[in-house]
Amino acid sequence: MMRDARSEPAYARPEGVSIWDDLRDSPLLEPTYAVVEERGYFRGLFHVLYDRMGSLILVNLAVVLQIGLGAVVGLLIGGVFSAKTAVPLVITGLVIGIAGAPAFAGLFAYARAACDEDMSPTFGTYLSGQRRYARRSWGLLALQAATGGVLFLNLRFYGSMHGLAGTTISVLVLLLGVLWAMAGAYVWPLLVRDLSWRLLLRNAFFLALAAPVSTIALLAGLTLIGGLLILIRVGIVIAFFVVWAVAENLALQRLVRKFNRKKEQLSPESLTTAAQ
Repeated sequence: MMRDARSEPAYARPEGVSIWDDLRDSPLLEPTYAVVEERGYFRGLFHVLYDRMGSLILVNLAVVLQIGLGAVVGLLIGGVFSAKTAVPLVITGLVIGIAGAPAFAGLFAYARAACDEDMSPTFGTYLSGQRRYARRSWGLLALQAATGGVLFLNLRFYGSMHGLAGTTISVLVLLLGVLWAMAGAYVWPLLVRDLSWRLLLRNAFFLALAAPVSTIALLAGLTLIGGLLILIRVGIVIAFFVVWAVAENLALQRLVRKFNRKKEQLSPESLTTAAQ
């Protein structure tokens, strides 16, 4: 049976009430709040890589070209010196680092924006990230190279020693190397968050020690995926660097959210509520 609209009683606005006051109390104009969708790690990773595939390929290509240009310039400069010494190799490595460090900073700045729902990254984000974090990126890359080199030389030296002492020290150096690699998974995402050097290094090692299993799994998975992309050859041009940057940014965000929840649960207010 159909209803006749003409038979319905007409709405009469109360006297002295304007139409705006009447609409203000309408359910249609009640404030609404955005529903925050929290994705799992792998779902979030797939979402970012798929949703921004074209721009991520462009950024990865820019990083490859910048590092490649640094390698060419380094080889040209190093070719002036005798190939019988390590000077050409050292010069090439230095020029690649000078060119590559800002590229990594711009890459992680773009990856941070891509992983944040409230930010809209463009290729300009990559370029501005290079300019903004160039000096800090050189310092961070130099620190990683120096500490990694010291660990490698110590491992090689004590590994050549026979006996219990040499084996024990080699195991300790190897464990420090694993910790160094674990902290390295977070230093570049933290670099583009404008932390002081003290906070950056402290938080990187704290995250590595607080979540060792997930950090080792992250590094193992990225190493496997990186190896496959290198074997594909074209993979290093279109996806190698952005996969590392996005994966590490999402891992950092996941751990920060996890620790913030625990902090809220242990806050005095929540403990008082639970006690009541």
